[in-house]
Order: sequence, then C-alpha cells, then structure tokens
Amino acid sequence: MKVNYAGTIPLSTLDWGGKAAVTIFFRGCSLRCPYCQNYPYLEESELVELDFVKEQMRNSSPFVSSVVFSGGEPLMQKAVVPLAEFAKGLGLLVGIHTNGCHPEMVTELIKQKLVDKFFIDVKAPLSAPEIYGKVTGCEKYEAVKKTPEEITAAVIETIEIADSSGLELELRTTVIRDFIGSEEDIASIAAWISKKVKNREVIYVLQQGIPEHSLQENLRKTRVLEREELYELGKIAKKFLKNVRIRTKEAGEEII
Repeated sequence: MKVNYAGTIPLSTLDWGGKAAVTIFFRGCSLRCPYCQNYPYLEESELVELDFVKEQMRNSSPFVSSVVFSGGEPLMQKAVVPLAEFAKGLGLLVGIHTNGCHPEMVTELIKQKLVDKFFIDVKAPLSAPEIYGKVTGCEKYEAVKKTPEEITAAVIETIEIADSSGLELELRTTVIRDFIGSEEDIASIAAWISKKVKNREVIYVLQQGIPEHSLQENLRKTRVLEREELYELGKIAKKFLKNVRIRTKEAGEEII
C-alpha cells in the first residue's frame, strides 16, 4: 500500500497539547481553504511505501507518547487505518487532525479502536453553509467537489460521531481578519457547539491565522489578528463553553 506523504515532525509539543508527538503530514485535501498555509500539500503527489512511514513512527517512539496524523487531510487516505494500527502496536496514542468531511473514516477508526483523540476544524458557523462555502473554497476552486450544504452536513456528522464515541475531542477555528472569525461568527460557532455537543469537556480553540503564506494571494497582506484581539474573541466563546483556548505565535496556547 502506498501513502501520499508530505513529511514528518519527529518530535512535536504543539500538535497535541500536553503530549510529545510524532506528527505525520499527508498530501491531498478535499477542500481549498483560501488561507491554507499547507497548500503545497494539496495538489502534488509523493507516494511512498507504508513501511517508510512506519519507520518514521518507530524511530520517534522512544521519545514520544503519541502520533498525530495531519495534512492536508489524512482521512482521505485508507493507509491511515494500518498506520494507526501500527502506532497502537508501538504503544502510542493516536490523534487525527481532520477537516470533518470524511465521517466514514471516523467511524472506521472508532470501530477498530484505533484513535484516542479527534481534532476537528469548525471553519465557520455550521448553521451558515454559504459562509462555510466561502471559507472552504467552494466558490473558487474546482477541486472542491461537494456543495457548501454537503460539506456542513459532513462536518456535523463527523462531530456527532466523534462526540458519541466518548473520546477526547477538540474543535478548532482559524481566525483571519476580515475573512472569518468576526464576533458574530465566533458567537454562532460557540453557541452551536454548546447546544449540539454532549461532551461538556470539549475543548474549543481559536487559532491565530498567519495569512502571509495563504493559498489565495490577496489574503497574504492581511494583518494578523493580535493576541489581545483573539483573547477578546475567546471571551465571547467562553460565554457558551467551559473549555476555551487561544493559540497565538506570541504567547502559544492560553486558557480563557
């Protein structure tokens, strides 16, 4: 079996808060978010053997407690299942970063007990498919095959499956000035999570988008949201949710 592979961080303390992880990046994604910084991973292929990726995990396993599959979109690849199985054999916890558009793979990993935590993007208010479509590139990129309504339905299904599993769950929104993450957007997302997610320990993270390396060129000169601005947005989310955090380049992860 081949893997569309992008790279490995042998030791990361950022991709799974509180844990040392080996992070594996996969190529390919079903969305084209205009602010995506990993866009070189979206189109190109670099197929490697499954054993090559396994060796990356094996080499890091003495120094880490977990593996994180990221991308791109890792759940586009069937190889995630045998790789997660291999990671479990090494005694590693398994975390999945996902855009939420592949609920069938979420179900499969849970069914086989091959995952310990999901990190799911909530890119815009799930009650507003038209905004979600803008934020995921539906309007501009032919590579996005689903409609905004289909994307939001898939993300909602993914969250429901992950929530019902009893596993750890982190939901994240990347904030880009004048594009996504207004006070209204954050209030809408946080209110939806509060109403729809049963796990009261769910973590909601607002991430400081760094648009200078965006897929969409006209976003690259957008001024980065300051830490204080993100903190104020975090306080809005905190009105609805127990566990709210912000992540910035200046201060790392902070609990609101």
